[in-house]
Amino acid sequence: MSTGNPSWSVVVTTAPRQSPKLNTTINSLQTAGWKDPVVFAEPDSPACDAETYTNKNKLGVFHNWIQAAKHGLDSGSDVIMTVQDDVWFHPDSKWFAESILWPDKCAFLSLYTPLHYSIIQGKQKPWGVYPVRTRSLWGAMAMIWRPSILERVINSNRAKNWIGKRSAMTPQQIAHKEQNPETIRNVDTFIGYCATRDIKLNMYYVNPSFVQHISECSSIGGRAAEGKRAARFMVGSDGAPNANNIPL
Repeated sequence: MSTGNPSWSVVVTTAPRQSPKLNTTINSLQTAGWKDPVVFAEPDSPACDAETYTNKNKLGVFHNWIQAAKHGLDSGSDVIMTVQDDVWFHPDSKWFAESILWPDKCAFLSLYTPLHYSIIQGKQKPWGVYPVRTRSLWGAMAMIWRPSILERVINSNRAKNWIGKRSAMTPQQIAHKEQNPETIRNVDTFIGYCATRDIKLNMYYVNPSFVQHISECSSIGGRAAEGKRAARFMVGSDGAPNANNIPL
């Protein structure tokens, strides 16, 4: 499944938050071997040492992610990874990712695995790489893409019309989103719908997780990263295997 020594484009989206973690994210990416991540920042976002494009006006979570994904495609790289600004990468992340590109019928490979994807109905899922089938995707923290698949996702009709889950909104909320596109978010839900309903490919996760969600407060509001918003098992800790002992 491995593609040898692929070229990478790593794009990171960031926005202002009370306790910025961007530099931790960038440093852990570089330690893992991704030396040149590119940051797409909303106005007043924290500074970092990586190459950064700062939006003149606020785009919002969803459209900033679309912008970053387009940059990844324009790079001509073999592999694209979209990353959020409040995560920590295990040092073996890049090595492991390159060892398994690509699983069968893969929409994307996530290096972040939230608690409820590793413990299902009270039982720990065995170590390994798995397709996850869920109605609503959790966590677009660190997603690895084939360019051809990412291009289909961001150019889809769903992307052009995305404002969130319409069935959960009132007519007033729908109108507000349509009139204020900078308020559109739910990137993970959008990706999950595209993968399972549009392109009909598998969403792959790794148990244990190679990425931890380290936010103390979400940039879009909400609680700190804990419970379902964090990984339960990390590579090489809590009884989890090291990277070279994970079954493929």
